[in-house]
Amino acid sequence: MARTVKEYDERYNEFLNIGQRLFYQKGYAQTSVQDIIGEMGVAKGLFYYYFPSKTDLLDAIVERIGREALVALEPMIKDATLDAPTKLEQFFTQTQNWKLANREFLLDVMAVVYRDENTVLRMKIIEAMMPIVVPHLASILRQGVAEGVYSVEYPEECAEIVLEMTQGLASPIVKLLLHRPGNGETMAAALQTLERRVRACERSIERVLGAAEGSISLLSSEQLRTWFA
Repeated sequence: MARTVKEYDERYNEFLNIGQRLFYQKGYAQTSVQDIIGEMGVAKGLFYYYFPSKTDLLDAIVERIGREALVALEPMIKDATLDAPTKLEQFFTQTQNWKLANREFLLDVMAVVYRDENTVLRMKIIEAMMPIVVPHLASILRQGVAEGVYSVEYPEECAEIVLEMTQGLASPIVKLLLHRPGNGETMAAALQTLERRVRACERSIERVLGAAEGSISLLSSEQLRTWFA
């Protein structure tokens, strides 16, 4: 039984590895299931044994990427020399830097998951990420309460609320990325509107956490404009 489970996990991860590499190289839309099984040298039926569709493979890849990104944050979160506000700032900054480093792939992913017909997929990805991210963020909030910089009675629930607020901010950014206006002045105005939304979200999170005004930074002006470069 143990060997069977190991073989299943190894084959599953092989699908993820090859799918991710091909999505990076060719783009999601340009990569077919046939391309993936051709690289692996297996029958198409085996792919569907593991994944009901190519979209489900993408879902699994995105979840794994998210887990890997958070693993990179763990040393910072566990660093006893850092106070909670510093950790929270780095939590958001490092997450954004990682996203920008994987910008082209993520844009390709966004083009898929933000289609109207993929609303359920998008919600599934968000729901899958919540139990992964919430414990890390909640640990920072608990530290902040102990330090007297946050006033949070329910850290886990508050962490969920903060993440839901940031997800609400992500939607208008993605929509502008995928549907950019052709007029330069219109684009500049749209970016100004987005930046105001970012700052409004930051101030709102400060109030949710009982944090000092100006202490939360989700996305700098430079990072925002880098997305649209």
